[in-house]
Amino acid sequence: MLRTRDLKYQFPLMRGEDVRAVQQALIAVRAVPPCGVADGIFGQSTQLSVRGFQEPRRLAVDGVVGNDTWTALFEASAAAPGTQIQAASSELPPAEAAPQQAQISPQFPIPPTAAPPPLNRDQARRAKQWIMRNFGPAVTAAATAPFDADLVCAIVCKETANVWLGWTDRMSAEDVLARCVFDASGDFPGTSRRAFPQNTAAFRARFGNDLTEDLIAEANRARALRKLPPAEWVYKGYGIFQYDLQHITTDEAFFRDKLWRDMGQCLDRLFHELRQKLADAHGDLPDAIRRYNGSGDKAQEYMAHVLLLRSWCAEQS
Repeated sequence: MLRTRDLKYQFPLMRGEDVRAVQQALIAVRAVPPCGVADGIFGQSTQLSVRGFQEPRRLAVDGVVGNDTWTALFEASAAAPGTQIQAASSELPPAEAAPQQAQISPQFPIPPTAAPPPLNRDQARRAKQWIMRNFGPAVTAAATAPFDADLVCAIVCKETANVWLGWTDRMSAEDVLARCVFDASGDFPGTSRRAFPQNTAAFRARFGNDLTEDLIAEANRARALRKLPPAEWVYKGYGIFQYDLQHITTDEAFFRDKLWRDMGQCLDRLFHELRQKLADAHGDLPDAIRRYNGSGDKAQEYMAHVLLLRSWCAEQS
């Protein structure tokens, strides 16, 4: 195969038969760390494997398959024993099975972003598998076009899965939901918050000691799982989608009655917000996702991450 471009880890992810050929060669030469299955998608695992191949060969250790790395890699793989080449080839799925970018309509391209998302591809697929195994019927019933189950899972991956994915081997699904209480912004040193409540003192002044102490206790239960010491802070994000505490002024029951422990209640709030944002965005789904997070650069990054995570979730049937 002729080299037609430099291959590297970027967003949107590079895909194609040249990527698959590089991955096959990495498998054949037993690059460390391994790149995984040759799926034709240049993700973080492939980048790290390329770097591992480059380092001992005095190549630029940048994870980019340029001309020098391409030549060295295929020369090395050509010298590998035939059994290794066959093993590498056996891991290749049929070409038509390679997932297309995002499994999303081409009208929703994934914008580039400097920062990687909170989960890698394999973690996102594991998170979707857990969500659908435990809450699949509720998610499927709630999801209506253009908001599909993969988008639901992607938002979970962006919001909370990086924390609870490590809990699923020792906690029930119900306990995972109950402990999704995160975000101390406004009280944590160096942070600020514009929406109500700006901090725990503002919340206490409006809602009194009983509810304040109750929510502090919920935050500390989640902190304990993360091996953090107790703090006298009311947290701002509740539930697997991180419904914001600012909504307590119109939806007090959700917080007072701990409705974030119910996936159906969480889905109701998620889709209510998404539908509002879609209307504000005049039907533009990526812009609705951005608006769901807010405005500015962080909201733009949020949208890019969710679309990328959605593409990975779509690969998990």
